[in-house]
Amino acid sequence: MRRALPVALAAAALALAACAESPVLEPGVEGSAARAVGAAPSRAASPSRPAGGTCTLLSVTVLPPLPGQPANVVRRQNEWVCQLQHLGRTTATSTETGTAMASGSAVTGIAVFTAANGDQLLTTFSGIATFPDANGIVTFNGTDTVTGGTGRFAGASGSFTRTTRVSVILRTGQFELDGTLSY
Repeated sequence: MRRALPVALAAAALALAACAESPVLEPGVEGSAARAVGAAPSRAASPSRPAGGTCTLLSVTVLPPLPGQPANVVRRQNEWVCQLQHLGRTTATSTETGTAMASGSAVTGIAVFTAANGDQLLTTFSGIATFPDANGIVTFNGTDTVTGGTGRFAGASGSFTRTTRVSVILRTGQFELDGTLSY
């Protein structure tokens, strides 16, 4: 029994020495996500989260043509109210350019999503819109690419599929976003 005591004390001393040389970790953080208390958070380690939601059209403003703009190009600014994961109730402004082609319109644009606290998420988007059907419905399918933002979305990245249905007769519509977001 006398021999076991020095062995146990030596093992305890080695364990304490090992702990003294390692950084203190945040409680509840394990594995590769662990970081030392006081260490700066890494943007590269931001997790990719499922994200998306629905936006409802509030208004459409056709913008004047740019100097030298071809007749088959239309510019619009749209105002939306949204319910989005990670932002909550959100307002959005999108500015887009549509270029009519034989099969529909190629659409490109930018969107600014503003959360209730003022943080903004910025995207660029592109895709194809159909011509209005017999009921005046235009369908757009495309992709939004997150380009950053402000507040908690500074340095954000990710992408969404965007599916839009708008009535050009009633000036109503919705779009859905589905994808991932890292911030």
